[in-house]
Amino acid sequence: MNAALIGTRRGAVHARWLTAAPGFTVVGVAHDRDERTAAALAARHPGAQVTSDALSLVKRQDVDLVVVAVPPTVCEEVVALALRRGVRVVCEMPLAADRDTALRLAELAAESGAPAHASFQWRCNEALRQARSRVLGGEVGEVVAVDITLYDDSHLGPGTRWPWRQRAGAGGALLELGTHALDLVRWTTAVPVWDVGSAWTHRLHDTRRGPHGPVPVEVDDVAQVELRAYARDTRARVMVSRVDPERRLTAVFTGSKGVLEVRVDGADGSGVVTLRTGSRSVSRVTGPDDMNPYPRLVPDTALDGVATFDDALAALTSAHAALAVAAPVSGA
Repeated sequence: MNAALIGTRRGAVHARWLTAAPGFTVVGVAHDRDERTAAALAARHPGAQVTSDALSLVKRQDVDLVVVAVPPTVCEEVVALALRRGVRVVCEMPLAADRDTALRLAELAAESGAPAHASFQWRCNEALRQARSRVLGGEVGEVVAVDITLYDDSHLGPGTRWPWRQRAGAGGALLELGTHALDLVRWTTAVPVWDVGSAWTHRLHDTRRGPHGPVPVEVDDVAQVELRAYARDTRARVMVSRVDPERRLTAVFTGSKGVLEVRVDGADGSGVVTLRTGSRSVSRVTGPDDMNPYPRLVPDTALDGVATFDDALAALTSAHAALAVAAPVSGA
């Protein structure tokens, strides 16, 4: 596949994934005032175009895949153009700044028939995939509780490298990290619909130090959501933080037969899966995992675990429902 990469910050991760995945060639990188980084990313693929005009790149006839890794407040036009052209799309999360926009994009994907995927890379992690297989295989029995915590070290201290991540609708722990954790609740249990019961959010700073001066903070840095599976007694709790000194994910599944715990190092993707049933405890270790979703997108390869825009819409719907009921607490 010939890929057009839109965005250079989170786009750098996608560029690394695309370079490592057989069958993909980056034919162009679109940037917003960051030509140096775009050129560095394009240099890995001889002949790749560097441009500040994302729409012209998407219109190229030789483009088979459009990777959109820009803030959710500005991605709609690019995503919509790719879908109308029938080109496969991979979009970073959150899919959009609001649910209505995400719904329009999910509906457009369905109407166009273009494959549209959300970048829920945690679904590709081997430890989490093993956990899902065990949960769905009934090894813990009937699941009554799910607890997922996701910590990211992107906002240590009062500074910020990404001012846009402090704006409502664009950033915040609940939208940035919570959508991933909420998706994992759905994916690991195969329960599609969850109702939000309660939530709280915490903002640590009213302003942060940006590259060019003070940046007002409109979003949360820590958040928690409690959910209940629709028409079931299963409960779930999601907690996310973007101010922890290390990246890690923990998921615990409590069932009628036992407890399954997963711990993943967010830095290298390695993990430990532990099943406890009665007095018996068995652990399996998984090695480093870059959680690259692109090998699963190659034609004729099974798309097991690859998220769609419908999955992205479901996660974003839950996140916005949580924001609507959340009790905000400011630490500033």
